[in-house]
Amino acid sequence: MTVEKRSFCRLCGSFCAFIAAVEDNRVVSIRPDEDDPVSNGYLCAKGAALGRLHHHPLRLDHPRVRRGGVQVEADWPTALDDIGAKLKAIIETYGAGAIGAYAGTPSVPCSSVNIWRSFMAALGSPQIYSTVSIDVACGPLVAERVTGSPMLVCQPDPDARMAVLIGINPMVSHGHNYFQPAPKLQLRRWAEQGELWVVDPRRTETAELATRHLSPWPASEFALLGHAVREILRDGADREFLAAYVNGVEALRGAVERFTLEETARITRLDARDIRDFVVSIRRTGKVGIVCGTGISMGPNANVTWFLAWALHGVTGSLDRQGGAYINPGFARNFDAVGWTPVNSSGPGPASRPDLPSRMGEYPCVAIPDEIEAGNLRALFVIAGNPVIAIPDTNRLLKALGKLDLLVVVEMMETATTPLATHVLPGTGQLEMSDVTLWDWLNPLEYARYAERVIEPAGERKPLWWMMREIAARIGLDFGLPPETAHDDDVIRPMMPASRASFDDIRASPTAIVSGRTYGWMHKVLPGGRFDLGPEDLLAQLAEAHPVEGDLLLTPRRQKNKLNALMNDGLANPRRPDVAELSIHPDDAIARGIADGDLVRISTAAGEVVAPVRIDGRYRKGVVSLPHGFTDMNVNILTDVREIDRLSGMPTLGAFPVTVAKFSGVRATVEEDSL
Repeated sequence: MTVEKRSFCRLCGSFCAFIAAVEDNRVVSIRPDEDDPVSNGYLCAKGAALGRLHHHPLRLDHPRVRRGGVQVEADWPTALDDIGAKLKAIIETYGAGAIGAYAGTPSVPCSSVNIWRSFMAALGSPQIYSTVSIDVACGPLVAERVTGSPMLVCQPDPDARMAVLIGINPMVSHGHNYFQPAPKLQLRRWAEQGELWVVDPRRTETAELATRHLSPWPASEFALLGHAVREILRDGADREFLAAYVNGVEALRGAVERFTLEETARITRLDARDIRDFVVSIRRTGKVGIVCGTGISMGPNANVTWFLAWALHGVTGSLDRQGGAYINPGFARNFDAVGWTPVNSSGPGPASRPDLPSRMGEYPCVAIPDEIEAGNLRALFVIAGNPVIAIPDTNRLLKALGKLDLLVVVEMMETATTPLATHVLPGTGQLEMSDVTLWDWLNPLEYARYAERVIEPAGERKPLWWMMREIAARIGLDFGLPPETAHDDDVIRPMMPASRASFDDIRASPTAIVSGRTYGWMHKVLPGGRFDLGPEDLLAQLAEAHPVEGDLLLTPRRQKNKLNALMNDGLANPRRPDVAELSIHPDDAIARGIADGDLVRISTAAGEVVAPVRIDGRYRKGVVSLPHGFTDMNVNILTDVREIDRLSGMPTLGAFPVTVAKFSGVRATVEEDSL
């Protein structure tokens, strides 16, 4: 008999609702939930493929333990006892600070999985890592400097008459630190009700829907925003808003004075008329809503670009205002009611890299090899992550991971990292766990939605909270999870004490509970009731910001049918799978004697990758792009971990110079993993 169950996708923060048809504990189909008031019947190809992902032949069903250099199947008591004994030995010899954890992006939207942070906190180890420091480190840093909290995100209000999207392609990605279900509907709405500006070196799928597209030189966008702030402060600023709610205006004014029209045109390589039109449009619409994506956050000028987006919101009186920049207080976090304690979450970095900061209680991921080589990190838990593909300087990382005394990988599938593990623990997937939308503050709507388990865990798969509890018991650690905990719900319920509705009420609702949008709330909970647009460290970086030089700059990009390394085997669209290929402008290809489909060698001082070429006139000349998330054509092989932002700990993963030449040899390939 077929049973239908409502759930929501946790591949990204859009959290689109769907209905799964289940027969004999097997998902036979997934379709969008037409009755959900948030996603309104939308579901992307990746979400629709969740059933196929769940039943993938590479799913992990049994624990594995390395014996004599080979991973062998083991029962849970054997695997957990072995992990516990090794952890005890490490703690006794080196201390708890030698134990670390790295969490991948898939762990973030799954609420109960975040229990690993409680485990590490009780352990007292500073060795905490996540993909935040290799994805969007600039976002929390800038938000903290401006508001006192790293957990706030500016996004264009759905009613904005001028929306500006910089280095982001929601038609493919659905967002970045801002997530939009049914992106085409909102993009068209912005274009029809006013103006939609897309700023990107490529004419993306999103740019095709825009009223204006600007194609600047990569990592130069800070100058465009700096010029706009300069001109609006001279004529068009919301003086009343600035006087009432903003500090640091004079310091900001001095910092952007260098961005004259001529200097901005030189830095961005944009036509002066386009730059002038950008400012004219801001003055005409009065308010503006801006969001930046990976095209910015992975580049060398990420902090100052994100900061100037906040600043442009501020000088136009758009912050926390309908039609400007919407800042979601969160249904579960309820910031507008409970506020936050102002923080400066930057602290000393790892002992092996004192030049790096810690941020929000985490070390930068780029420090993992250093900490292992220095002997400071002896054991590492990898939780729903694939660091071999995600972290820069791949070859060095591989060698370092092999030196660990203990490498425990908690995963639902085989990945490029699982073969390196001393222990592989099969975790439940999102269809096997209940959940609630704790990360709704990244959305353009305040709401909460619950999902029950679609199917019961198969094989010997276990939830992470169960594993953490069992391991903690073996090393005598109490991290606050009661022994009677029996269900995901028991873990989630305590995570939302300030929610606008109780966990039980959310669970009882057949679809999302929507509270709408809240505006004009931030001054009530900001430190001193004011935004700070004059943070000294960011203004110092702005003074030193400069364009990146090089004949060819490599930029990152998302792909429609995969998310990072997830589904890179074509699972979401077997007929038209996303592949790893270098996109290049026709003129750049001709200059190098390269034809469509040729193999090319992409090289930097750090390493080289061989990939096929796709000639693409949508890129501006001088810009090439290779997507992240593949094993044998791994962009991270090209990255230089010496190029690291000293405020955020973020390495430069985009907008860096590369050399591209035709390759005439034979390319060795690795069969791609699904994750």
